[in-house]
This record gives sequence, structure tokens and C-alpha cells, in this order.
Amino acid sequence: MTTFKRFSTTGLHEDLRAGRSLLLLGPRQTGKSTLLKEVIKSFPTVLEYPLQIPSVRTRLSLDPEIVLREAQGGKSPPIVFVDEIQKVPELLDVLQYLLDDKKIILAATGSSARKLRHGAVNWLPGRIHLRHLYPLTWEERGILSSTGGNETLLEERLLFGGLPGILAEANTATRQSLLSTYATLYLEEEIRQESAVRRLPPFAKFLQLAALESGQSPNLSKIASQVGVSHPTVGQYFDILEESLILHRIPSFGMNRSDVLRKPRYYFFDTGVRNAAAGLEHSRGLLTLQAGPLFEQACVLELLATAPPGTKLSYWRTKRGDEVDIVLEKAGRTVPVEIKWTDTPRPEDFDGLKTFASQEKTKHAFLICRIPHPQKFNHGLALPWARMKDVWKSLTDE
Repeated sequence: MTTFKRFSTTGLHEDLRAGRSLLLLGPRQTGKSTLLKEVIKSFPTVLEYPLQIPSVRTRLSLDPEIVLREAQGGKSPPIVFVDEIQKVPELLDVLQYLLDDKKIILAATGSSARKLRHGAVNWLPGRIHLRHLYPLTWEERGILSSTGGNETLLEERLLFGGLPGILAEANTATRQSLLSTYATLYLEEEIRQESAVRRLPPFAKFLQLAALESGQSPNLSKIASQVGVSHPTVGQYFDILEESLILHRIPSFGMNRSDVLRKPRYYFFDTGVRNAAAGLEHSRGLLTLQAGPLFEQACVLELLATAPPGTKLSYWRTKRGDEVDIVLEKAGRTVPVEIKWTDTPRPEDFDGLKTFASQEKTKHAFLICRIPHPQKFNHGLALPWARMKDVWKSLTDE
């Protein structure tokens, strides 16, 4: 079975060595537990509490002070590794006491922020560093190389996504089977067990529609009529997906302006999971029908995963129909990015970038597409998808 090197390991190790506690957030099966276990194995004293195991979860739910007693049983502060920390919210008060007294260094994972954000739950503010783990980046998957990008692996990414456990399987049928169960397991474990919704069948229908509209600004009223629930309920459903880390919410750029649309866009965290939740086949026929939207989603997800700290991502669309897929902002700089599944870029592909740049007076504008080498146009630079990370340089370019 194939294994993948995650480039996040070094930074996490440095955090813990410096005594900085951390919470690694990410959707299920992104490899959070594997990554942290690799990081903490070099530390002399580690206490592990895998809360996904029912017996461990029950024991700590009944007596969370077990961690308090065990953590103070040695001579030096141990690493306390809590896997799926959201499953026992009662434990957080104990962890806060230990952190405040510098009796532990916490290394925790979480695949949902619902229980941590709702109700009288201690979110450990100011005591832990939040880190996010995404599916495999293009570099981690081996899609990128010194000579360019691997088109075959890119197409694989559009169809099957970037979850390590899925891509470790060489057999296509096995991958399809694993992905088809992901949405079902999510419904059972995240929604039914946490009683996040009263009726599961409408939510299951909503999940499929949300997957089909991934990358769009959803029409809540239309979805509500299709699902058979109220408009506010659909809004709550989107909140549930976002808090469960299934969706990324991309806000509108310039929301205070009257000429722009203000509704957010939502992207499923992984194209493979999106295809499965939408009930679509993971075959090359899907690329014939949806290569453009899938390519856009894959590029947006890659930008989210590789964004430098402090970077804000939004999208721009006016009521007249002018549009830019992604707007990057950092330290007062703004860079618009358009994404198109084409190997023959044309001047009209830059129309949205041209309009945006004229209003915002931006210095750089990019069209990400399927060309082998950059091409300069009057209103921006057409950039090969394999060199998309070059856009980050434009945020610091003097």
C-alpha cells in the first residue's frame, strides 16, 4: 500500500518542542492521527487518549479527572495526545487547568468543531495553537515535479480527491467503494450520533444537492423546496457541514458594495468525497461532463491548503455578471485569480480580471489553465496549473 509524506510534520514537531500546545483540525481520514503519532513518538513521555474508541470515551466521560491524575504522575510535563477531542467536551476543563499550570503539552486532533462551538463548552482560547490538515496537497501526492505537472495524476485528483487512505488503494473499484461509504459514515457518525438534525432523510437529500452545487452560491429557497424543509433549516444544514469541516465557506469580496453579490460560495473539502456525495461515478466520463467545475474546485482547494498565514480568500461577482473565481488578500495586497479548464487561453478569458483590476487597481492578475508555459496577455498572466503556487509570490512582490 502506498504511503505519503506530509510536509506538516516539521512545523508540528517544532511547536511541541517549544512547549506550544496544538489542536490539529481536519475532516475525517485526512491523516491527522497518523501525522501526530509520527510527531510525538520521539518525545519521552506521552499519554494517549484515543476518544474514537468507545471504552476510552466512556471512561473519560464518566471521570475526566483521570487525565488530571495520570498527567501529574511523572516528573516532567508529558505530551497528552487526545484523538478526536470533540467527542468528550467535559475533558476540556481538565485540560485547561493542566495547561494553565504548565503541567502538560497538549497535542489533540478534531474532525468537528460543532461541540466545541456550541453550548457551554471550553474552547481553550489563548492556550492552544490551531492547525489545519487538508487532504494531500499536489506536491505531497507527487502531482508536481521539477519539470511540470502530471496530467494523469491531476485527473485522478479530480475524480478521487486527495484523502491518503483512498489514494493508497491502487484498485479503482476499492477507491470507489471507500468513497461511497464516506458520506454514509458521515451521516451516521456525525449527524445521527450528535443529533445535529431531527430528521435524517431530508438531510441526506440536502447533502447530495449541496455536493452537486459545490463551488456555487446556493439558492437556499430552491434547495429547501427540493428537500422539503424550510429556508432557515437549509441555512442550518450548511452551517452543520461547515462546522463539521465538510465544506469550506468562501465569502464574497467587497460585501459592503451594492453592485456585488453577497452570498458565500461553498466548496466540498475534497473532490472525491464531493463526487461520491453527489452520487456521481468516478469514471473518465465524469471528466467529459464536469472537468471545468472539478478543475476549479481542485485549484481552489489547493490554494486553501497552501495559503500563507494571514491570507484571505474570497470570490467576486457583480450583479451584471462580471466574475473572478478567487481573490487573494494579504497585508493590503489584492490579487485576482481566474481558473479555466483550457489549453488555449484567449483575451476574453481575462474579461472578469480586467474589470476587477480596473476597479481595484491591482498590479497582478492570473488565469490558471492547462498550458505548458506562462503566457502574457494585456490584462494578466496565463499560468500553468502546475505553477499555481507562483501566485503567492505576487502577494509579496514589490
